[in-house]
This record gives sequence, structure tokens and C-alpha cells, in this order.
Amino acid sequence: MKRVKDTQTLDIFEVPAPVVPAPGSGNYAAQVSELVGIVLKDCPVDRYEVAAQMSRFSGDDVSKHMLDAWSSPARCDHNIPFYRIPLLEEVCQSHAFTDWIVHLRGGRVAYGREALAAEYGKRQQMMEKLKSDMKELKRLMGDDQ
Repeated sequence: MKRVKDTQTLDIFEVPAPVVPAPGSGNYAAQVSELVGIVLKDCPVDRYEVAAQMSRFSGDDVSKHMLDAWSSPARCDHNIPFYRIPLLEEVCQSHAFTDWIVHLRGGRVAYGREALAAEYGKRQQMMEKLKSDMKELKRLMGDDQ
């Protein structure tokens, strides 16, 4: 039986690297529009409700037509303003933009219990290093016991 390489599962040991844009490839307008479309498509409520909630939370008028313009790759001149992205993610229960930006910068994001587990592991490593250092100090002091 021939094994097929899994290209969908992330390697947890792979070190992320920032995306280095080639000259002329750093305009992300179309990608931002497509990402807004994906976030809205995956949202548990419709665009009218997203617009209403964004308007309520921001205190500014956000219309369904604005959402439509922000999500249209053909209207890249109407990209979502950066300051609206956290609100869109909150209303749509998404981390798509956060994950995308962090990926571009060469990182990974952990949320909830995963973030706590990462912090626990980091502190565990610090504790083991400290114990090792203390053991070495004892050895240097002549206390090999």
C-alpha cells in the first residue's frame, strides 16, 4: 500500500518563518477581501445581523452593503479598515485574521487551554533548567551530595 503524504496537518515541531514578500507581492488587498468573505460565510449569523452587531458594539453605522464591499475581491479599494477587524472577528466568532497576520509574521497563535498548556510547558522547562543550574552550583561548591 502506497503512503500518501499528509499536506493538511501542521507539523507541531516545524518552526514558523515569516513570509518574505517578493517585490510587488506585498499588496494583500485581494486576500483581505477574500478573508472577509470567508469569515462572513462561516459566521453563525447572516450579514444583516453581523452589520447590526458591529454597529451596536462600535457605535458607528456598519451596513450590510459595507460588508458586501469589504468581502468583494473586485472592490479591493473598499477593504475593511484595520480597526474594524477585531470587531468582525468577535461578532463572527473567528480568529481568521489574527491567525493570518501572525502566520505572515512567522508565528503561531494559541487560544484558551492550548495557550495555558504552552505557558505551563515553558515554566516547566524553566524549572528544570533552574534545578540543573542549582545542581551545578552545588557541585562547584563541593557539595556533591
